[in-house]
Amino acid sequence: MTLATATPVKLVGKALYLELTADSTKPEEEVKSLIGWNASGTKQILIFPQYQDDMGKTFPAVLLSRIISANTPRSQWDRSRLHSNPKPIDLTPTEDESGYRADYKDIETYTKDEWSELPEVAKEASRKLALDLYLRNEMLGTRYETVAEGERVAVVGQGWVVRDSKPIAVEITNADMSELHDDYKTPQAVIRRINKVRETISTFPAKLV
Repeated sequence: MTLATATPVKLVGKALYLELTADSTKPEEEVKSLIGWNASGTKQILIFPQYQDDMGKTFPAVLLSRIISANTPRSQWDRSRLHSNPKPIDLTPTEDESGYRADYKDIETYTKDEWSELPEVAKEASRKLALDLYLRNEMLGTRYETVAEGERVAVVGQGWVVRDSKPIAVEITNADMSELHDDYKTPQAVIRRINKVRETISTFPAKLV
C-alpha cells in the first residue's frame, strides 16, 4: 500500500504488542484444562489505538490476535474492533474457587443517546475498560470440574501470562493505519519493528516456534 505523495508519512502514536505463554506457575494439567492444546503455543496480541485521519474520520481501536505453534506456524491474525462502550463495573474478583470474575462479559453498555451526552473523560474511561475486558478475555480460560453426583461446573482461571512481564510498544505511522483500516491488512512494517525490539530482549526466544 502506497500513500499519495500529497500525504507525507508521519508518526501518529504507538501500538502495544503482548506475547503470551502458558502460565508456568500452575500445574501443567491445570493449564491444559484451561487453554487446551494452545498451552504448547504462543499467543500474540497487537493493539492499535483509536485513530483520527487527516480528514477528521475517527476509527476505533483495533486488536489483532493469533496463536502460533509447531502445528500452526503461519496462523492468521484475528481482528476485533473495540466498539463496545461499557458502563463502569467493579472488577474485584468474586469469591469463587477460581478467584476470577466469570460475569464481566455480561455487563451493561451505554446506549447511543447516553454516549452522546457523556463528557470526554467518561468516554475515555469506558474505552479503557473495554480494552481491559478484552485483555481479560484473552488471558483467561475455562475448565470444568466434576462435583457431587456427577455435576460439572465451569471454573474460570488465568491460563496465559505476558512473556517475562514485558509488553512491547512500537511507533506507528499514518501509513500503517491506512494499511490497517483502508486496506484491511496487518501492517508488516509494524511487525518488523516488533521483531527488531524482540531481538534486543535476551530472554525472548529468537523463534516463536
